Amino acid sequence: MRKHIRKLLEKNIMKYSRVTRRAIAVVLAGIMVTSSLCIVGCNNKTEVAEELTETAESVTDEAVHTQQATEPTTVKVHQNPPVIYGVEDKTYYVGAKPSYMSGVYAVDDTEQEIDVEIDKSQVDTSTPGSYNVYYKAVDSEGNETTVEAVFSFIEEVTQAANKYATLDDVVSAVLSQITNSSMSKGEKTRVIYNYVHGKIGYSANNYGAVDWQSEAYNALIDLDKYGFIYGDCFTYCSVARALLLGMGAECIWVNNKGAATGDHSWLLCNVGTGWYHFDATRMHDKFECYMLTDEQIQDYLDKGNSVYKRDMSLYPATPSEHFSY
Repeated sequence: MRKHIRKLLEKNIMKYSRVTRRAIAVVLAGIMVTSSLCIVGCNNKTEVAEELTETAESVTDEAVHTQQATEPTTVKVHQNPPVIYGVEDKTYYVGAKPSYMSGVYAVDDTEQEIDVEIDKSQVDTSTPGSYNVYYKAVDSEGNETTVEAVFSFIEEVTQAANKYATLDDVVSAVLSQITNSSMSKGEKTRVIYNYVHGKIGYSANNYGAVDWQSEAYNALIDLDKYGFIYGDCFTYCSVARALLLGMGAECIWVNNKGAATGDHSWLLCNVGTGWYHFDATRMHDKFECYMLTDEQIQDYLDKGNSVYKRDMSLYPATPSEHFSY
């Protein structure tokens, strides 16, 4: 009967963890000792052996259930792949140093920022052309996201003189292309917003002008040459202000204060119905600040976006009604 129990032990015990095997071995050893004592004084040895065997099997089954109940389960923390923000197609002059990571970041599905890897091996900044750049983010569980952008390099065109001598000249030329006399001032604000937002890509750099007029002039001249440029909020704000003033709107320059995201500028615009917030800058979260009320801006701030945080005592209040044209 001992041999039978031993075979049972050798057959089943290796299925379990080391701790469980040790417990089973101790119990079965005790059963074997007890069985020896019982069988010596028992007339029905076969019946006792069968009962001991059943006991051993019951012990091993119980150990299995204990092991299964105590084994840890793996819970997947990240259910969704990371999200990469700020990746955009960009255009540079040949020989320029590209800004690959400006405004680019990634978060996992718990909104924790994670690293972004970049593959720019295909780029040749010395040769005109378009090149693919790949951005990759991987969370702690291996979920992966890859986003592609196109970096283009063009030859810089030099001209003896610009065809527009002043800011007013180039503003008039642009407005004649994108607006017409049948449009209301409200309609023109929408067209100007679309033009500035669509023709300027965001970067951490601007034209380095000492005032907004010079920044607007330089940016509009390059837009006339190339059709698309890059700049920061100073560029967006300067170009928008020049065009809005050119079509007859009033503008106030607004600077944020105490924003965790850093310095930012935008406009308050009035076309006869009150002051509204106007910011054509491309935001990483795709937020559109076109002729918004103070209440709409506050709703955005309440979601944790501090870019429009400002000293409200310095600026006129907006109407409560939403802008319409």
